[in-house]
Amino acid sequence: MPEPQSQFQSAVAAMIESVMFENWLRFYFISEKPEAAPVDGEAPLFMAVPVKGMERIAELYPHLLPLADEMNGKEVTFEMSQRAICNFVATHVEGKSIARDSAAMIFNSSTFQVQMQLFNTWLQMHEDQLDRGFTEFGAWRKLFDEWRQSPGARELAEKLSLSIQGSPAASGKETVQ
Repeated sequence: MPEPQSQFQSAVAAMIESVMFENWLRFYFISEKPEAAPVDGEAPLFMAVPVKGMERIAELYPHLLPLADEMNGKEVTFEMSQRAICNFVATHVEGKSIARDSAAMIFNSSTFQVQMQLFNTWLQMHEDQLDRGFTEFGAWRKLFDEWRQSPGARELAEKLSLSIQGSPAASGKETVQ
């Protein structure tokens, strides 16, 4: 694989990992704060990673700890999640594991979009299994990677890629792949 293409694939992987990690945090560490002001009659949801959990993240995934730090203790909303991922990528990924000022291009690339759709599909398909008990983040990555190599996932990836590349919005957006 040519060097620019290899760098692009690594950048996509780094950014997908941050999205996966944010999803993993929300999946296992959301809790209600009954004392918080209700919204539409419901207690708001907050990110509540216990101290031991943060220590474990620091030990196993120190490069992802800033993302957990930014989210921990905050009310969980779509906007907060999106902002946390974008801030993390801008501060801890761009200029380190990916080229400076390349995140927007990668987020908009068909390669990233396909990987996001694959991850979301995998998550929906395995939600019951993942809900049965705590699954460590490394196991999430491994399970997703194994599923991504399956014939069904490969076929889905091909269909998604063709669909995205064929859409008018995607034409002419990227040249690295």
